Amino acid sequence: MVSSVPFVYRNMLAKRLYGAYQNVITVSTLNHRITDALHRNAQIIPVLEQWRQQGNQVNPSHVRVIIKKLRDSDQPLQALQVSEWMSKEKICNLIPEDFAARLHLIENVVGLEEAEKFFESIPKNSRDDSVYTTLLNSYARSDKNLCKAEATFQKMRELGLLSRPSPSNAMISLYSALKDREKVEEILREMKDNDVEADSITVNTVLKLYSALCDVTAMEKFLNKWEGIHGIKLEWLTTLDMAKAYLRTRSSGNAIKMLRLTEELVDRNSLKSAYDHLMKLYGEAGKREEVLRIWNLYKTNIGQRDNNGYRTVIRSLLKVDDIFGAEEIYKVWESLSLEFDIRIPTMLASGYRERGMTEKAEKLINSKTIKDRKMNKPVTPLLEQWGDQMKPSDLKCLIKNLHDSNQFSKALQVSEWMGEKRVCNLYSEDYAARIYLTENVLGLEKAEKYFENIPENMKDYSVYVALLSSYAKSDKNLENMVEEILREMEENNVDPDSITVNYVLKIYAAESKVEEMEMFMSHWAVEMYGNVAGCKREVHNLWEECKNKKEEKVEDGKKCLNVVSTLLKMDDDGYRTVISSLLKLDDVQGAEKVYGEWKPKGPKEGNALKVGEMLKSIGKKRNGMHLRMLKEFVVSVLICVAVVVGVLFLLLLYCWVHPYRYYRYY
Repeated sequence: MVSSVPFVYRNMLAKRLYGAYQNVITVSTLNHRITDALHRNAQIIPVLEQWRQQGNQVNPSHVRVIIKKLRDSDQPLQALQVSEWMSKEKICNLIPEDFAARLHLIENVVGLEEAEKFFESIPKNSRDDSVYTTLLNSYARSDKNLCKAEATFQKMRELGLLSRPSPSNAMISLYSALKDREKVEEILREMKDNDVEADSITVNTVLKLYSALCDVTAMEKFLNKWEGIHGIKLEWLTTLDMAKAYLRTRSSGNAIKMLRLTEELVDRNSLKSAYDHLMKLYGEAGKREEVLRIWNLYKTNIGQRDNNGYRTVIRSLLKVDDIFGAEEIYKVWESLSLEFDIRIPTMLASGYRERGMTEKAEKLINSKTIKDRKMNKPVTPLLEQWGDQMKPSDLKCLIKNLHDSNQFSKALQVSEWMGEKRVCNLYSEDYAARIYLTENVLGLEKAEKYFENIPENMKDYSVYVALLSSYAKSDKNLENMVEEILREMEENNVDPDSITVNYVLKIYAAESKVEEMEMFMSHWAVEMYGNVAGCKREVHNLWEECKNKKEEKVEDGKKCLNVVSTLLKMDDDGYRTVISSLLKLDDVQGAEKVYGEWKPKGPKEGNALKVGEMLKSIGKKRNGMHLRMLKEFVVSVLICVAVVVGVLFLLLLYCWVHPYRYYRYY
């Protein structure tokens, strides 16, 4: 009997070891099949079905591992399919964690609405904190679901499911995105009252909020409270945000310390992104040596086969005013066979222009290297990726550089993107550039449509000149359009200059409108002299000459009746022009005399308004002249009074001093 005991134990031990061995082989073999299917991008469920058909058991824990593995490898659809298969085949009784995992997958794959439906189907006794927290996280990803998130959080509060920091972290993250500091601090107080310890997610999220609000005092106080606590780990993105806050509050010393700490916290997988941020922020802190140090680390650990690094280091060196260093690195980039990136020369050219080195900027943009290596990729996808990080001045410089290198379609893409995304306030020069580019790329008709959509307060000289320039290049009959533009310019008080006149004359010349050219020149000459001091005589002479020419042309109208109609049509405009010019020269009497000669012609519906405008202008000018004369009279009187008072004061002073000196003499 005694000798049989060891044998029994040996037999039991052998069976257990064999069972464990078989289990290891089973798991290993199933995992091998799963891994092989993943490598072949094959479906996982057929593998599991085949395994069961071969008489093998499927361990629920193994299925959960497979679901997690699929989810972590960014294959949520396959993970969801396996989760549904596990439920359908009744592999095991589902636990709350199974429902939570499936809820998360449904929200990722199908959407929030379907996830909400699935949540309602979960038995109430299986809705524990993991299930509610998963739903809460789904809501907290968007501020549009704020009300639903708050309602879910309140439900968890009522059910006593706030014993862990995860639900509170979800709400803190949501409120931080909304910059709602009061709500965040309210959640922190509730956690403290409920003895719920903050974790790393809590600390990092709150520090990022204080950094975004530039409240360095609260930021430092909160950091000191949790720094060094076991289990609390700062993220490098958090310390980076804290460095930004210090820079915004002009505390560069503390910013440098945070950047140093950031370097220590960066993990190997994040080096590239971290180096880009570090170079940029060291540049903003004015630390040229640190920028170059990080650049050397970048080249060592990342390499030089990437445009992003060159863009960042050149931008950072320009920030610290090291234009020569930026040039040297640009030359290195230029010598490499990287894909051409127009933003890099654009950035350097912008740096030249900001420093008044316009010739260098033009030489760079027009260099053979850039003309030979034009950007192959469309601009719009690059703008979607990087445009928000570019300054408005850089975007405008990019448009100019693309235009100068005859890449009009790409320049138009940038201009359109700026307008659609509203990345900055547009000025009249931006609208003018867009008109020019639209006409070059899409044609005159599209340019006219764009002009019509420009806000009226932005239609200044540059915008009208851009449109007239487009008309001047067209071979269409545009006489009516030109006259409409000129009338609109007059209504908006936009005076033509020599460039405008040249475009108008070019359009008239292309259509052989000689008489219109002469009359336009006469009116423009009157307007021009009206803007020059001391030119009243020239305005009157030009007006008389214009009238004489008109009379001569009318007498000769039997030959050119169409010329007569054109001249008669322009009579009212001529009177308005000369009256306006004389008023600018303070010649009210001359303006009244010309007004007395005026006999309205053409349509009558606008005459009353025009007469009112003229009378109003003359009245304002006369009142202004009278006021000015009154001011001059008052000033003259005051000067006379001041002189008389001064003389009397000197006489009194003399009379007071003279008797005293006379008394001393005797």
